Amino acid sequence: PLPIVMYHGLIDEKKHQNRFFIDPKLFEKDLRYLKDNGYTAVFVQDLINYIDKGTPLPKKPILITFDDGYYNTYLFAYPLLRQYDMKAVISVVGKLSEKYSQINTKNPYYAYLTWNDISEMSASGYYEIQNHSYDLHSKKSGRNGSAQIAGEGQEQYRITLNEDLGSLQDKLFDVTGKKPTAFAYPLGAISKNSQDILKDMGFRASFSCRDGVNYITRDPDCLYRLKRVCRTPEKSSAEFFKAIAPPIEKAASQSEEQ
Repeated sequence: PLPIVMYHGLIDEKKHQNRFFIDPKLFEKDLRYLKDNGYTAVFVQDLINYIDKGTPLPKKPILITFDDGYYNTYLFAYPLLRQYDMKAVISVVGKLSEKYSQINTKNPYYAYLTWNDISEMSASGYYEIQNHSYDLHSKKSGRNGSAQIAGEGQEQYRITLNEDLGSLQDKLFDVTGKKPTAFAYPLGAISKNSQDILKDMGFRASFSCRDGVNYITRDPDCLYRLKRVCRTPEKSSAEFFKAIAPPIEKAASQSEEQ
């Protein structure tokens, strides 16, 4: 089994915390729980290597993902990933990174990662940078995220995804030297016709917002529409992970049972 946790942002001011922005201290407790219970954070590339080359996965793999590319993932998550020797996948929105690269505001509540931030994070080995669309993270022009619009032909839909996702692929390759291998569907909106287009564009995996645990096989198709569990703030690490990443079972001693 492969559990995938979906985070968005971390913020240390309580008044700004909500279901998408959680306390960095809670994120640290999550990392400590995973470390203490034998989980190893992996990248999408590790899953691809398992399928393509038979490279073994760790005994208890887990994917830690961040959507949107908030600057606070650099400010708060980066030092914690280093401290606990864990790694995370971050799916960025190109237009937002472009905007904040120009204005270069470092407000942890609303700023997004700049291209320089992304370059540094990718080179660090603690982050894998993936594609969350260039400018489809919205509900505009009747389109819900990257979903196909009613009445939109397959060829026109293909052109839309190729232009938008492709422009971010090219930009991230320029910035990091690596082409993203996974696409995180904006707003969790999925069209059945998108998968073949993503495959043709070279994407090897995609992330949904559907709850659940994944089972990775040698079949390349198992990496599409991967399920993720959204990390909201109301549960402790032990409560949150018990269903998707159970703790190490501690055997009860004979004397306690008698």
